[in-house]
Amino acid sequence: MMSKPWLLAAVALILALGVTWYFASPWYTLKQMREAAQSNDADALSAHVDFPALREDMKSEIMAQLMVEAQNDESGMGALGTAMASAMVGPMIDGFVSPAGLRAAFIANRNRKEAQPKNKAAGAFDVSEDVEIERRGFDEFAVGSKSRPDGKMIFKRHGLGWKLSGVDLPTR
Repeated sequence: MMSKPWLLAAVALILALGVTWYFASPWYTLKQMREAAQSNDADALSAHVDFPALREDMKSEIMAQLMVEAQNDESGMGALGTAMASAMVGPMIDGFVSPAGLRAAFIANRNRKEAQPKNKAAGAFDVSEDVEIERRGFDEFAVGSKSRPDGKMIFKRHGLGWKLSGVDLPTR
């Protein structure tokens, strides 16, 4: 049987591209999100967020934390507080965790920056060296901070790209 060098080269190229995508695509997604945030482009940033999944995940994370705090409350008011908070958490998250909520946050941030004097030292701070990516299989990765490892953003694969789909909130 005659070996075809072009077939071997094609297979090697496909494998190399797959491995490169596996390791580089999370960093590329984070770079695109950072650029969108820095340029106040809410639509570009929204393209990297799975809002329905993120809303549901945030609701469950917050409710779980409220339940833990209610169980630790010895005054008996924890259950009442949890009941009141559960009625407010869902609608609040639905409003804030949306493309419209993201646009409003960008507008508020832009207005706040215009009202404040320029601080050159704050602009020089770069957290890119502090970012840590944790692979959680082929379809998921988590992004956190090396200096604050207790909270993470969860990304899930959508096609060949990634979208922010959840959070692991820091515990108190």
